[in-house]
Amino acid sequence: MGINQLIYSWTAIFPIAVLLYYFFRKKYVKKSVSSTLFWQETMKETKASPYLQHLQRNALFYLQMLAMLLLVLALLQPYWKTKSIAGEQIVFVVDTSATMKVNVNNATSLFEQHRSKMLELVEELSGKPLTLITTGNEPVVLLRQEKNTEQMIKEINKLEISYEAENMSKSLDFTQSFFQDKATSVYIFTDDLERQSLPLQHENVSWNVEALTTEVTNASIKRFGATETANGISTLVQIENQSEKESTTELTISNEEKILVTEVVNLPPKETITLSFDELVNSSYLKANIDIQDSYLLDNENIIFMQDQLSNVFIDSTIHSLVRTAFQSLDIKVSSVPPEQVGLLKDEGMMVTNQFGVNIEDERPILYIGRNDAIPKEVNGNVQTTESPLFAFADLRDIYVSSVYPPIEGYTTIASVGDDPFIQTSPSGNIIILADIQMTDWPLSPTFPLFMWSVKEQLSSGSDYLGTFTPNERKPLSLGALDEWEIYTMNDEYEYAIENGGKFVAPNKPGLYVLRSKDAEKNLSVILPQEEKVIEKGTSYKVNGQQMNAEEDYQANSFVPFILILLILLFVIEWEVQRRRGFTS
Repeated sequence: MGINQLIYSWTAIFPIAVLLYYFFRKKYVKKSVSSTLFWQETMKETKASPYLQHLQRNALFYLQMLAMLLLVLALLQPYWKTKSIAGEQIVFVVDTSATMKVNVNNATSLFEQHRSKMLELVEELSGKPLTLITTGNEPVVLLRQEKNTEQMIKEINKLEISYEAENMSKSLDFTQSFFQDKATSVYIFTDDLERQSLPLQHENVSWNVEALTTEVTNASIKRFGATETANGISTLVQIENQSEKESTTELTISNEEKILVTEVVNLPPKETITLSFDELVNSSYLKANIDIQDSYLLDNENIIFMQDQLSNVFIDSTIHSLVRTAFQSLDIKVSSVPPEQVGLLKDEGMMVTNQFGVNIEDERPILYIGRNDAIPKEVNGNVQTTESPLFAFADLRDIYVSSVYPPIEGYTTIASVGDDPFIQTSPSGNIIILADIQMTDWPLSPTFPLFMWSVKEQLSSGSDYLGTFTPNERKPLSLGALDEWEIYTMNDEYEYAIENGGKFVAPNKPGLYVLRSKDAEKNLSVILPQEEKVIEKGTSYKVNGQQMNAEEDYQANSFVPFILILLILLFVIEWEVQRRRGFTS
């Protein structure tokens, strides 16, 4: 507590002068008047308290003295100090990844604990602007230089977990764009962040990390895989115990109808157990679950669809290596196959070859690049395309084609060079490019890998499985000619709708989902990123920049508004006292 304007203390002479005037005012002599007219009133006054009599007679004086003292006090501008966050601006960086769901002390989640801390800090801002940023694949600014406390509290209470990886390095790089050479206090709410991960080159920035500071227990299904064999489905399960103590859990593997496997598993501390199960019945999907009461439940379950087979691409070794490079750049598993084994391959996946007419035993999707049963001819002209999902992300108008092979009768032409067919599709959905890669400059164009990706998506569209996604993963999908698709959970709960050709955004919660449009349905699964299956105890700490004051900052709060309210109340009381006694001229 203190005083801002001590120089105004001289104004205390005014109430002192009034007080002196009170002592030296004119006094009247009491005289007795023989009358019984006011006898009863006189008797009442003799029975009253002398102090009360004095107060009644001098009420106006005391009220005026108190008002003057309050005026003097208001001029001195007294204040009290409250703790305040240092810096000209405040930035909150909030980790919304799945690991924030970890329970602290088996009570509330770490995310809710951080929310409470944020609300406490908002009360200490003292009018300083707040910027609120959430982490993720794309950091999001929810508040930018906000000074309205109510709006801050509203946005903090609306925060939700996104379940995607936090990508803290990207979020911190994004956060630095808000510093603008101002003294800034950054608060990072996460589970664990090493000190060396902070960009400490800013001298006027202090870093405050709020982390997971309590010990937690966690067992996780690290990996779960399955493959179809001649005798059924073979599965592989890895269970990791991240705790310092040995624990026991019950592992179950089930399909859409029933439980297929139940086994009790002992988990040594800080070790990973690998289990395999063979000859399981054929199923559309499998779910592995461990029944254990640990601090983090999200990684206790994992789901895989058995239709996820078209993620493999097999390329004829005679095809140009640039085709293999294009698929590998899209993070697609690619395998090379000798030309004599193209028709004998048993593994599921897409085939890329030029052996047109070779008898493929299974009905696998095929991309033909060139023909080994015909002779090409020279062509001249620009590439023209039709409306097709294959060209949604790949514009072929600027590529050069020197020669093409003869077209296939009965196939549909979707691209041509002049009047000669260039790309065709078969009635069964296979695709043929009527030119060898070396006959074009296509690999030099960025549309080449995009077209290969579209081919893979198009050939997979006959499957009812879209693939496995991470929470909120953004990916363009070619879904055929239907305009709008709706996403539902396996419990038939509506999530949201997407338009074909638009960027697909996976649901944020892990689980199984169904994509529907009219009579068409496609399945997809959302699983946690591998890094979101690890829970580690962190440390909360503070790092001050060289130009930031290490001492706590305080905010002065003035008493003047409260004094003015009291003065107004006193003036009203004085007016009422004067009114009852009668106004004198």
